[in-house]
Amino acid sequence: MADSTTGESGGLSIGEVLERDHHRIDGYFEAFAKSLAGDGPIDTGAFATGAAGLRHHIYVEEVLHFPAMKAGGLMGPVFVMLREHGELWDRMDEIAAQLEAGAERREIAPVWKALEGGLEAHNDKEEKILYPAGDDLLTDDLGE
Repeated sequence: MADSTTGESGGLSIGEVLERDHHRIDGYFEAFAKSLAGDGPIDTGAFATGAAGLRHHIYVEEVLHFPAMKAGGLMGPVFVMLREHGELWDRMDEIAAQLEAGAERREIAPVWKALEGGLEAHNDKEEKILYPAGDDLLTDDLGE
């Protein structure tokens, strides 16, 4: 069995790679939030990049990470994550539609707060519970 802490990821485990992805995505959303709270233009590009990154991240988890975790007996936690992914996706869709329609900051802000809070809680659970458990189950040959 291959060691999940070695390989092309520069010695990082799968969970560590996914956690780094969280931080990269968070950076884009932080830029969006700062612009939403300011007086200048709303940074729609930062939101679009963050949302695209999060959508890809969700895809990777659901297609590559979660099936092995379910097979390893972590069905309950995976189902919670899947439900939360749907909620996060819905909030991103709502904000994207608001931005496209030229909505006011005051209309976008509560939806952003819901996305931001949901994402923070979700990532915390993944980073503290799911990723460490997954690293115990997964190997470098994931997906083969």
